[in-house]
Amino acid sequence: MDSKTLAKELTRYIPCPIEVESSSMQTVFEEMGWRIAENFSAIEERDKVFDLIEFGMRNGDRRLRNVVSTGLIEAMISRTGAQPARWRQISSHLGALSAAYAHG
Repeated sequence: MDSKTLAKELTRYIPCPIEVESSSMQTVFEEMGWRIAENFSAIEERDKVFDLIEFGMRNGDRRLRNVVSTGLIEAMISRTGAQPARWRQISSHLGALSAAYAHG
């Protein structure tokens, strides 16, 4: 799976106003990370979202891992920086590789 395909899958669960087809994948994943952090309690399919994030981290494609880690995960960390309780809530859903990156 490449970054555009993963981004399209994530937009099934996380509304994203940025056009996936014509935008920088870094920008798309950053926006999704912010939206996950902002709307965490309203996300109905959290398990699917975090499974897709972990899939992106496990995937052998270095570019995909890069946009998931430096885009999406870092955006979640940044957005929750002043809210440690929210970050703990969100980070408890991260898979092993995603959590290792976030806490590394």
